Amino acid sequence: MNQWWYEWLITARFPVWIARGLGAHAQAFLLQDHERALWAPAPRQAMRDQGIVLLENYPKCSQDLNPIETAWRELRARLAVTEPVHMEPRDAFVVRLRAAVAWVNKHRKAYLLELCRSQTQARDVLDAKPPGSRTKH
Repeated sequence: MNQWWYEWLITARFPVWIARGLGAHAQAFLLQDHERALWAPAPRQAMRDQGIVLLENYPKCSQDLNPIETAWRELRARLAVTEPVHMEPRDAFVVRLRAAVAWVNKHRKAYLLELCRSQTQARDVLDAKPPGSRTKH
């Protein structure tokens, strides 16, 4: 991704996603990776124009503040539960992977949505010793 694609994404897609997830007039907060293109002036201005508040005061390397890490953990756990006892061919793994994704989307949806909508774990991460170290999340 480069800064121009990210600026387009913020301008064209974020308003739709925010309205769908939070409601039309809700305040949106964004916690993002520290990749240079994401922090360039053009995307940051696009965020301000959209009314998105970029959270800046958090540890640089905390996996607990990145909901996708938890989603991957949930998917890995489901794959472990359905792991075959013998070697499986690639196409069988793809079928099992798709089934695991569908299962996580159905059975863990509320939990994953709460992670995306809530930053209650941010205080735990900021209070961790050393700051940014892993927490229960």
